[in-house]
Amino acid sequence: MKSIKKILIFVVTIILASPIYAGDYKIGYVDLSKILNESPAALAAQKKLEQEFSPRNKKLEAQAQKLNKQKEKLQKESDIMSKDGIESLQRKIMKAERDLKRDADEAREDYKLRRRDELGKIENRLKEVILNIAQGGKYDFIFTNADVTYASDSSSVNITEKVLKKFNSK
Repeated sequence: MKSIKKILIFVVTIILASPIYAGDYKIGYVDLSKILNESPAALAAQKKLEQEFSPRNKKLEAQAQKLNKQKEKLQKESDIMSKDGIESLQRKIMKAERDLKRDADEAREDYKLRRRDELGKIENRLKEVILNIAQGGKYDFIFTNADVTYASDSSSVNITEKVLKKFNSK
């Protein structure tokens, strides 16, 4: 991956350093993060995930509240509880903490997988749009923010708005 990046930087440097050749190339830049943050498809996917995971998150919150009540009970009533009662409640609390941590980790992992699936669908559509614009606009190179250290928003090279408009129209 590093060697590809070095080669890419070298090629772009040569192209930009040679004004004779630079005029022969049409270069574009797309800010993927802007599209993923502003497009209705991405916002809809985020909303869908929130709705899908809302019941699970509420269940985790309820577990956490129950755990906190048990901790408060232990703290408040430990003076009047028997030694066995204290130990029993401590074991319940430890088990509840382990269960909550496990459930939260599972929920987080499931969310990451679903999010990756949803974003993967959007990214595939986005690649199609970028390819269509590249071919239709006769671009020689199109870079994304993953490949570019800096690109000005006002630059004629930045075609993010064009991609966003076409992406949203599908």
